[in-house]
Amino acid sequence: MGKINVAILAGGSSVERDISLRSCENITANLDNDKYNIKIYELPKDGSTNWAREIIKEPPDIVLSALHGGNGENGSLQGFLHCLGIPFAGSRVLSSALCMDKKTAKTVMAANHIQVPADVCIKRGERLIDYADEIRQMGFPLIAKPNRGGSSIGIGIAYDMDELEKAVDSIAKKYDDDVIAEKYIQGQEITCAVAESKDSIDVMAVLDINKRGDIFDYEDKSKSSSPLGDISNMPVFMQDMVKAIAVKTFTVLKCRGYACVDMIVKDEQIYVIEVNTLPGLTDKSLIPKAAQISNMSFGEFLDRLIEFELR
Repeated sequence: MGKINVAILAGGSSVERDISLRSCENITANLDNDKYNIKIYELPKDGSTNWAREIIKEPPDIVLSALHGGNGENGSLQGFLHCLGIPFAGSRVLSSALCMDKKTAKTVMAANHIQVPADVCIKRGERLIDYADEIRQMGFPLIAKPNRGGSSIGIGIAYDMDELEKAVDSIAKKYDDDVIAEKYIQGQEITCAVAESKDSIDVMAVLDINKRGDIFDYEDKSKSSSPLGDISNMPVFMQDMVKAIAVKTFTVLKCRGYACVDMIVKDEQIYVIEVNTLPGLTDKSLIPKAAQISNMSFGEFLDRLIEFELR
């Protein structure tokens, strides 16, 4: 049997470009060259599409996406590959779009009895004062973050209306996005690395997040010299609850292949914050760490993804 032709997509025009390139490096370093012919497509910052013409001309057997954020994660790229009939690892159009829009994802989760933090979504161009009653009911502090952002870019804590107004203005101007103002819950931040196989959806590991401040921000994710998470020290019964919620969330949001389900646990209450359908895959990221904890090398994890899609 010949080698499998694997295309890796990386770079792109989103603010998460640097993490994407590092994810690509780690994927390339861990794919078995005896099994795969590897071709990297580095999508340019300016959004030009010459790479698309190339991939149409020479379709690979499968695509692995190292893209994070923007059109690489919001369903646009997934729709393009679907229309071409090119297999790819990871979630499809609907799930990618759902999970990229935090407010919509939280609405779907809440409707399916998955506990999420209270929030208000402040639309671009709307006045903060129009949400004053809802905000006062939630109470400060609040987390302010871009609705469609990733890697915790642009996230911050607001302790009063003045700070929240500055955060909303900053996000609207810098990221051209709506703002989620979410109740700040001071608890243990965790992530569940979920992987799908032919017969089941499993949590590879529950990881306690290593954060240096009050929130797990972009500085932690992009510049840490140590792993972003470690095997959880929560009691087994809590981990079992967390795993069940992670699998339900993965299923409800129609995710595929793999994802990270981020949560906060406080006083035995479990809140789902968001779901990342294309989480970081750098050597310090959470998915490779979870694979290691579940006695799998990152290369074996990639084999599993590819085999699942091509089967």
